[in-house]
Amino acid sequence: MQPSKLSLRTAHVALAVAAALLVGACGGSGGDTQIAVKVNKGEISVHQVQAVLQRQPSQVANDPTERATGRVLELLVDQELAAQAGIAAGVDKDPRVVQLLEAARRELIARSYHERVAEKVSSPSSDEIDRYYNAHPELFAQRRLYVLRETAVEPMADAATVQAVAARAGSVEDIERGLRDAHIRFEGRLLSQAAEDLPLAVLRQVAALEPGQSVFMAVPGASRVFTVVQSVKAPIDRHTASKAIAVFMTNERKAAAVAEAMKKLRDEARIEYVGNFAKAAQEAASAARAGAPQ
Repeated sequence: MQPSKLSLRTAHVALAVAAALLVGACGGSGGDTQIAVKVNKGEISVHQVQAVLQRQPSQVANDPTERATGRVLELLVDQELAAQAGIAAGVDKDPRVVQLLEAARRELIARSYHERVAEKVSSPSSDEIDRYYNAHPELFAQRRLYVLRETAVEPMADAATVQAVAARAGSVEDIERGLRDAHIRFEGRLLSQAAEDLPLAVLRQVAALEPGQSVFMAVPGASRVFTVVQSVKAPIDRHTASKAIAVFMTNERKAAAVAEAMKKLRDEARIEYVGNFAKAAQEAASAARAGAPQ
């Protein structure tokens, strides 16, 4: 057997062991937990089956309950068998498997902590939804469907020159002609996008344009000119938008709460990067500050 195949096989077994052990840790067995199936000396509980089903709502919705349950049960049986065989073969003692297990455990605990923090966030009130609706007419009351020409300019292009070309252009042809005259290389493509599919920073500027007008967006290494080819009004009333706004605002608050909690943890922690990792961490921090909104 070739080394690459051996490594791949070991990784698959390790992941199976990790999955089975993590499911066991989350669901537990014994006590008053109902047992769904016994596999040799191991057990799979009803709670474990339900936990997997809850993580696959779309598949369950398109599948009869009994069939979905049976499919998940057989998956867990295969995982348990693989885990048992792996442990019997000493796979759980392999350093690479130990690392995978520890990484999976750390990721699960961290994600659960984030979810616990996010659960404390309150849903937006009706007044807050109204204020958000009114503050973003480009997304709702004045929403449009756009056909845009996205022109990506070479990374080393002079931003002021490209911006001047975009400001005086009245069409896609004007943009391309101006860039050629300035000896700036570019690539273009057409985009059909609803307002909500555009990044908000782009939408805010595009929404103010008439067909044929352009705007230059300066982003390090990825500067773009967006030209409105066509736009069609497609407003959304407050009632229709309210559910989407509530979901968006709640998710935004959850993300902010998690970010704040993580910042507090970092501020209170003693973190010491060692050797070359200190330089890597410093460069990552500098890049993050450069990309942060002003």
